Amino acid sequence: MPLPDYAQAAYPLAHPANAPAPAVSVIIPAYNEETRIPPYLDAIQAHFEKTGEACEVLVVNDGSRDRTAETIRARMAGDRNLGLVHYDRNRGKGHAVRMGMLAARANLRLFTDADGSTPIEEFARLRAKVEGEGFDVAVGSRQLSSPEVHRKIKPHRFVIGQGFRILRQTFLNVRVLDSQCGFKLLTGRAAERIFSVSKIDGFAFDVEMLFLAARGGMKVAEVAVNWYDSNSTRVNLLVDPFRMFRDMLRVRGLHRETKV
Repeated sequence: MPLPDYAQAAYPLAHPANAPAPAVSVIIPAYNEETRIPPYLDAIQAHFEKTGEACEVLVVNDGSRDRTAETIRARMAGDRNLGLVHYDRNRGKGHAVRMGMLAARANLRLFTDADGSTPIEEFARLRAKVEGEGFDVAVGSRQLSSPEVHRKIKPHRFVIGQGFRILRQTFLNVRVLDSQCGFKLLTGRAAERIFSVSKIDGFAFDVEMLFLAARGGMKVAEVAVNWYDSNSTRVNLLVDPFRMFRDMLRVRGLHRETKV
């Protein structure tokens, strides 16, 4: 779908804008990520070189003040599957994911956090739900238990997550245990239906996404994934939880008339 005028997309050399769509799109929202993102891009590049699957990786530079955009542009010559969506003003993680989902072209569209807390290999678990079982959305979860996965979560994140879960179930009837894990897979059709009408630019965009998926009658699966808490988290524990709660409470009002 077309992007707004303030956003520019440079597509991967291996998958230019006029070429057939790749099989997988990986969207990475990035704000001041020049130091954290390169190792994760290395891991993603190695993974898809191993599988031999056509993949585009779209980093969305959300108005970074460091050299994130320059870092990605420099890497693009050596990684032909890497592209960049860029705009000058910081607009929020939700906005960045929306731009990436609308710029992406694959039928499988994964968004993942730039710090690599969830290894890219976990994509296979979500893909099995979407391609194998017919789900429209597969949500990585740090709350579901499974003998196959391991997770390291700091106590404050757990407490905030539990409070957020109670509120979203009460006010929005969003029933997944973990709405905030930054690792989610959508079909292309689901991504375009949801992100063409989504409005939340901040951290509560995940809840809005799941609310809209339910409103549109989409099938949502929650999948246990390996996850390791980054020591360099960008969450402001004094401000961001309150912003998330505020935005979550706005979702129903924003979409009173929305058709998905």
